[in-house]
Amino acid sequence: QDIRALISARLGHFEYPELDEQVWAPMRDSAGHIHQAILKGHVYFAGHFSECVHINAQLTGRDRPFVADYFKVDIDILFRSNNKNDSCVISDEGSILGWTLGVCLPASCSSEELEELFLANTAKHNPVCSVQRTNDYIDDPNAGFYITLSIMGAIFLLCLVSGIADFCFSEDLCNKPVSRSTFWRLLMSFSLYSNVSSIFETTGSKKDGQITPIHCLRFFSMFWVVLGHLSGLTLKTIANPVDMLDLTKDVTTEFILNAFFSVDSFFFIGSLLLTFLWFKSFHRNPNRTKSPAAWAMLYANRLLRLSPPFFMMVLFFAFVMPQFFRNSPFSMNSLAESDSCKDSWWLEFTYLFNFNNYDEQCLGYSWYLATDTQMFFFAPLIIIPLAVKPVIGLIVAAAIFSLSTAVNIFLVYHYHWPATVQFVGATDPEMIDYDKYMVYMYMSPLTRCQVYIIGMFVGWMLQNKRRMRINPVFNIVMWILCIALMFFLICGLHSQSTGTLIPIFWRAMFSAFSKPAWALALSWIIISCYYGFGG
Repeated sequence: QDIRALISARLGHFEYPELDEQVWAPMRDSAGHIHQAILKGHVYFAGHFSECVHINAQLTGRDRPFVADYFKVDIDILFRSNNKNDSCVISDEGSILGWTLGVCLPASCSSEELEELFLANTAKHNPVCSVQRTNDYIDDPNAGFYITLSIMGAIFLLCLVSGIADFCFSEDLCNKPVSRSTFWRLLMSFSLYSNVSSIFETTGSKKDGQITPIHCLRFFSMFWVVLGHLSGLTLKTIANPVDMLDLTKDVTTEFILNAFFSVDSFFFIGSLLLTFLWFKSFHRNPNRTKSPAAWAMLYANRLLRLSPPFFMMVLFFAFVMPQFFRNSPFSMNSLAESDSCKDSWWLEFTYLFNFNNYDEQCLGYSWYLATDTQMFFFAPLIIIPLAVKPVIGLIVAAAIFSLSTAVNIFLVYHYHWPATVQFVGATDPEMIDYDKYMVYMYMSPLTRCQVYIIGMFVGWMLQNKRRMRINPVFNIVMWILCIALMFFLICGLHSQSTGTLIPIFWRAMFSAFSKPAWALALSWIIISCYYGFGG
């Protein structure tokens, strides 16, 4: 009935007096139309979501109002009929390679009904490939939604009550027996007041024995990670992606294309702190630190400290976050459409998701925690020999480092892969199985452990050598060399980004040695600053 009314309106005949002004005009006005910047790669014409969904007109002679909803319609890129075998091509990401229009259609129709209508073989030339309605990919709240909200609500309520009790009664109870009771100490550990104050406390960052430059590295590396991810996602939404690709001709764009070094910075920091803190405990009490119980506690501490906030984030993203997309255009975003959390959220709890179903991760960036945790668990292979006799530790580390380097070089030669993760530029025509690059090269602890090993040795050195004198001239020269090396590593692949194919030997060398070189540059920054020569 609604579709028939629209078809009549399209032909200039309005069955209902209110249809033209209250329905037909705003529906046409809110629909997306193919217009400017086509030559710049503009293929997604969204229209106006809120104008469409606000259409709710009571028509004379009908007991049911005319309600509209927002739909996304995919059309073949060459406007070929959808019944041709080469039309409606699906990309690697699962979306249609073609034009996408936001279209306002009757809310009384489901996307399945409209697809059946539009895809029916009733027209000689019909380029419509698919129809999707708002919320098609958003499930109704389920048990996981309510359980997650209950857990989060209970934690927040406990923190709030504890914080109020802390703020109001801690000073009065500080010298009384109740303040030393297990119940009170456990309650205060949840105090919102104390924890927020502690998190934002910075005065302790410059105490003796603190590795202060780590705070700076964390800060800039985190912003670098955000910049890289944001820039990648921007290509999915902007109206002129071709202009974005033209930006790669500017060498400064390499700071975005090669933002992957920010991840290596975090691997370096994690391994440095591991050995720095372990050997600090080892020097105080060697026998206890080397005991099986101490190692068990080290692993337990790692999992207990890391897992609760991570697991809560996984549960929130899997069960709660999709509800924020409900009744919004984002419910039709490719991220919502390809939501793997519905089925694989539990896999995140194993810290093995960088190997198992890596292409269907619930959180696309959580592979880092899996890789870092796996290297953490194997760290004793180097730490124990290093504690017994440093030479033995050095030999073991060199063997693992050499194996990692050899595997890296082999993978590049065998698969003809690029020097690093590549989005633009020249590709080797002989390259095969690039879909395996992430699991074999990018997420693998075997190829990532080079940086981790260097960080471990820096942490060991800082703990074992309490004082160091550095010649001022040598210090300045090293700073210049390290900064130059970091700029070279970031910008060294610019010719590849602009279309020049780098020979496979140099691709393999860059792939195998760029990350260790980055770690060495970070090592000097840490060493120079830690011993008081960083300014």
